[in-house]
Amino acid sequence: MKATLFVVGLVSTAALADVSPGSWEITLETRVPAEPAFAPPPFSLTQCLTDADARDPSRVLGTASNPGATACNYTEQSYSGSTFTFSMQCSGGYAIKASGSVSFSADSMQGTIDSTANIGGKEVQQVNKISARRLGNC
Repeated sequence: MKATLFVVGLVSTAALADVSPGSWEITLETRVPAEPAFAPPPFSLTQCLTDADARDPSRVLGTASNPGATACNYTEQSYSGSTFTFSMQCSGGYAIKASGSVSFSADSMQGTIDSTANIGGKEVQQVNKISARRLGNC
């Protein structure tokens, strides 16, 4: 099975007011419960978050981790302190349905997202661990 990451926008506009713009290292670890032996190495990237990115949930991780997904819409959102919990559905090549919880501070984020994608007519469930840390200015 080819490694494919399914992660959606992570934090609400209100929540992101506390996230600092700058250079962020984002690491994703993916597991497929139906295939325990499938354990690709963590995937990391560096992304520059502008002031606008830090206020817009669709910009946080969308470029890194939604291959084939389009028209992602939150179906549920709740925000409690520094934790954002959500459900989302996307159309596109993988028709992703996801739910997750992400905790954050000005300089870090961590959470888990459970997702199901339609890959070749078969539903595939994934569990994604997300961690991110601010490295400094862009």
